[in-house]
Amino acid sequence: MHFDLAHFPDFQEGFSSGSLKLDTLEMLRDIRQQLGCRYITHIGYSDLTKPQRGSDPEISVLTTLPVHWVVRYSAKNYYRVDPLVQGIMQARRHFDAVGTIRNLAEDKSLPLESRKFLRDSQLRGLGNLFLVVPTSNSHGFRGVTEFTFDVQSAEQMASIGAIGKRLAGVSAKLHNSLHSNRNPALAASVASLLTKREIDCLYWAANGKTDGEIGEILNIARWTVVTYLTNAKNKLGCSNRTSTVATALALGVIEMPAISNKF
Repeated sequence: MHFDLAHFPDFQEGFSSGSLKLDTLEMLRDIRQQLGCRYITHIGYSDLTKPQRGSDPEISVLTTLPVHWVVRYSAKNYYRVDPLVQGIMQARRHFDAVGTIRNLAEDKSLPLESRKFLRDSQLRGLGNLFLVVPTSNSHGFRGVTEFTFDVQSAEQMASIGAIGKRLAGVSAKLHNSLHSNRNPALAASVASLLTKREIDCLYWAANGKTDGEIGEILNIARWTVVTYLTNAKNKLGCSNRTSTVATALALGVIEMPAISNKF
C-alpha cells in the first residue's frame, strides 16, 4: 500500500511548500482552535477500481501528528493494524454514512493488535480519545478524518455530544478543500483510455523525473518512456508534456506528486 504524505508536524510547516499548502496549514490551525483537538489526520481515497502503479490503491494522507510518531509508525508498519487505514479497506465494501462518528477507543470490534496500537498512541502522547468521521465530495471521492483529544474518561461522552455535529462539518470542509475536484468515475473513464505503463510514466513525470530516470525506475528504455508519454499526450488531446501531466492530475488519473517519503 502506497501513502502520499503531507505532513505538518505539531501544526508547523513540514513536508510542503507554496501558498496553497500554507493556506491548508492555517485551516488546520483554525480547526484545532475551534475544536480543542490534539491532532488531525485526513485521508482521501477512492473506492472505484482503476489502474494503479501497483496492486494496492494510492491513499493521500494529511496529518499533524508529531515526527516521532510518524517515524515509529513507519518502523513498526503500523498501517497494518491502524484502525483508520483498515477502516478504509473495509469501506471499499461497506461505506459508513457521511458524518457518522466512530469512537475508536470504544469500538469493541477492533482486533487485539489494533487496540494495542491505540494504547501505544496514548502512551506516546497523541491523546486518549480518537474520533473518526467519514466524508465524501459531490463526485463520490471519499475521505475520513481522525481527531484526537485529551479528555477525562468521565467527560468523553459529553464531549462527543457537544462537538459531534461540528466534527462532521469540519471533516467535510477539510475534505472539499483538499479534494473538491476529484471525480473517481471520470478518472476511471479517462484512465481506461491509457495503458498501465502510460499511467506509470505520467505519475513519475508529475514527480519531476526525467525520461531517463523514469526508464530506470520502470526498467524500460528512455525512448520507450518518450513513446508512452507521447501516446498519453495524444489520447488526452494535449499539446505538450506539461499539459498532459496537468490534465492527468486534474482528472484524478494519477495522484498528486509525492511531497515526502512514503510510509
